[in-house]
Amino acid sequence: MKFSLFSVSDYYPDVQTDPTRFLEEQVELIQIAEEYGYYAYFNAEHHFHEYGLVPDPAVLFAAAAMKSSKIMLGPAVSLLTFHNPLLAAEQWAMVDQLSRGRLILGVGSGYLMHEFEGFSMSPAQKRERFDETLAIMELALKGERFSYDGQFYNCKNVRLNLTTYQSRKLEIAIAVLSEVASYYIGKRGYQIMTIPYATVDNVDELKPIYDNYRKGWKESGNAGNGEILAAVHTHVGDQSWTDSALGRKHLEKYVFSRLYARHASYEECIKRGVVAIGNPDEVTAALQRLINTGVDHLMFIFNFGAMPLSEVRNTMKRMKSDVLPRLKDAPK
Repeated sequence: MKFSLFSVSDYYPDVQTDPTRFLEEQVELIQIAEEYGYYAYFNAEHHFHEYGLVPDPAVLFAAAAMKSSKIMLGPAVSLLTFHNPLLAAEQWAMVDQLSRGRLILGVGSGYLMHEFEGFSMSPAQKRERFDETLAIMELALKGERFSYDGQFYNCKNVRLNLTTYQSRKLEIAIAVLSEVASYYIGKRGYQIMTIPYATVDNVDELKPIYDNYRKGWKESGNAGNGEILAAVHTHVGDQSWTDSALGRKHLEKYVFSRLYARHASYEECIKRGVVAIGNPDEVTAALQRLINTGVDHLMFIFNFGAMPLSEVRNTMKRMKSDVLPRLKDAPK
């Protein structure tokens, strides 16, 4: 099992009045995560709404690379639909170089309508754009001269002037929302990223999605089982989830900021098993339930709903001391 952090960098102008300080805190969060020994830090890319205040995670990670030395860094996800593939390949190669090989490249096609409208792009073509952009990026990151004649982009005898650190092959994870997609991603040999809160009504419904991924991976002939990442809103305190005023306050603030989604109540989220909030026993049980669906890599969302950085640090510490040692790997 791997344990990491994930942040949407959701921003609330009513309480977070300084965007500069907010962005500085994202870098501080990465440093704290490294201090406590978490494996990686992931950050979302979003545009045109405070739901996520980081439109370019690569810039954030370039800053973080200069202030960290061990923790892995990665977008969750880079929205390839909106990017020129050659520029994106150069951008992420720079992050990998500056971090000395600590990049995990999480990618996706996007789902928020206002982002497609902002870029004057039709979501009907997002899958084709995504597939073509990723294909060109992978060719470009090999560091060799190549040409590509596609539906959206044409590359003529081009070679990047900078590729990955020591020319290593990047880990690539693709965001997924369905069983069918998980199968094909497994068959192509990529990792998958999921957010149970946004994907299923009940956490146990993740199992067929993950089983289909494993099936595709096995049929691909790749070694091992692939890797399944899942992000979960998490807060550890002394009180039970029923009495956690802090957990309730900040989860509800996050939930009601979500766009184009049903706004589930705090109680609903707990009972669905898609969040882990409460005392160490309750958080351990919720996370174990998620692991048992087949997850290999947990990404904790600690700084949701304008949660103060001091409280985020407390939860990170409590997770390491009171929860993670009690978790058991699920049988494969």
